[in-house]
Amino acid sequence: MALPCNNLNLNLYRVFYTVAKTKSFSESSRTLHISQPAISKHIQNLEYELNTLLFYRTNRGIELTPEAKDLLVYVEKAYNYLMLGERELQEGKELTKGTITIGTPTYISIYYLNEYIKRFMLDHPNIVVKFVNNDESTLYELFNQHSLDLLIMPGDNKTNKDLKVFEFTTEEYCFTYNKEVLGELKITNLDDLMKNNVLLPSKKNKQRKILDEKMTIRGIISNPIMEVDEIETMVAYVKDGIGIGYMPVKVAEANNLSKINLDCELPKEIINVIYNEATLTSSSKEFVNILSNK
Repeated sequence: MALPCNNLNLNLYRVFYTVAKTKSFSESSRTLHISQPAISKHIQNLEYELNTLLFYRTNRGIELTPEAKDLLVYVEKAYNYLMLGERELQEGKELTKGTITIGTPTYISIYYLNEYIKRFMLDHPNIVVKFVNNDESTLYELFNQHSLDLLIMPGDNKTNKDLKVFEFTTEEYCFTYNKEVLGELKITNLDDLMKNNVLLPSKKNKQRKILDEKMTIRGIISNPIMEVDEIETMVAYVKDGIGIGYMPVKVAEANNLSKINLDCELPKEIINVIYNEATLTSSSKEFVNILSNK
């Protein structure tokens, strides 16, 4: 049976997709290993075929026209399915080979995912699990570029209608210290706590903002001796006895640090699993199932 054909040029759409995502002809040239004039020519050809302007040139670079934004929705879905098909062929349905790439902060991969990774690798020893640990904005950017299979992130997550999100666990936070260095601290309220040497995340950190709001209501001003965003760094300084740190309870317990029991409830934070069902391979689906059926 003859297949219908309208002379669709997939290469033109590949160039359009790359330019639309990078919003840069020069970056697209580097990504696709095609000269910049050739990139421009491809876009011109596609615009001619569609009889539609796709990009505006501005002082800040290029912007998509409303028509291009509409087209990108369909091109991105097609691109996702092509990538998925290619990976499924490479990995096979029997999960005897393949790779799962997970984007998450370092502390989550260390303290929250260990048992699930062990379980998955025991059942599927030939699947490679790769962690990409970075800041939130970088991880979302990599995820949107399809460099990551799924994200495991704390807090309110930037999602769209094409993404699936489910709650993996809830982080409880606490103030903690090294009893072997500082001795036993008998502190029961935030006011007395802030009179000690306290280590907090920086003011841009979501957990710090929530904590500061709670203290402001009580008329307490946070005045830490150190601001540390990386939880691994916070753990190291608290272990050295520099002061009282603020971190997830699970992290404190794993490092044998003592928790301060306060007369108020401290903020909690949900950790979510985020993925695009259209781009999950068989191996990444299996890992998502393990996380969702814990």
